[in-house]
Amino acid sequence: MEVFRGEAAVRQLLEDATMIVRGQVLSMNPGAPPAAALLVAGRRRDEEVLGRRVSIRTIHSESMLRVPRGRAHLKALRRAGGQIRISATLPYRLIVLDANLAFVPPPNSGDGAEPALVVVRNPDLVSLFVQIFEFCWQEARPAEAAPPSRQGPTARQYQVLRLMQLGYKDEAIAREIGVSSRTMRRIVRELFEQLDATGRFSAGMAAQARGWLVPPRSREGCS
Repeated sequence: MEVFRGEAAVRQLLEDATMIVRGQVLSMNPGAPPAAALLVAGRRRDEEVLGRRVSIRTIHSESMLRVPRGRAHLKALRRAGGQIRISATLPYRLIVLDANLAFVPPPNSGDGAEPALVVVRNPDLVSLFVQIFEFCWQEARPAEAAPPSRQGPTARQYQVLRLMQLGYKDEAIAREIGVSSRTMRRIVRELFEQLDATGRFSAGMAAQARGWLVPPRSREGCS
């Protein structure tokens, strides 16, 4: 196994992978959509691969459907011939080439960590990754299907919104609700995406307009 660290090294690794794949690409992409520039670069690689009649099956997080750049990316990939499914939860990022080479994140990687990928060539491990992908593929839904409706925030999201409204900083909110700073950043990022907000003020205004600042139990009782 080899570890490639840093944005430039990971980008070059993926560029090289584009050139060597011959039959099939499988990928899982959890979390929020990448920045627009990264999506454009990824779409270019995918279109180049599809143009060589290599099949692509990819599973994305639901968050891709919640922002315009994510929806545009999936639409373009589907138009180019990619097969796409959507899942509420995915275990980790994964890319498998021709069922004999896999790219996965190193242990303890996550939000805010330096970009890094581990290259796995061991046939038994690659076979295991393929089985995990196939399980997630069966559990996912087609990208054309509408995302599940959301009547309001989860109980934790409501807690975060209320504490934001009271002026708590992210670190204080994390301590108050008992989560790590990394988890807190993920919760805030997902909230902003769902509310189509760019900051705390716009998130608060959007949450107020949607009635998200009413406790979840109270909201259910009024429906």
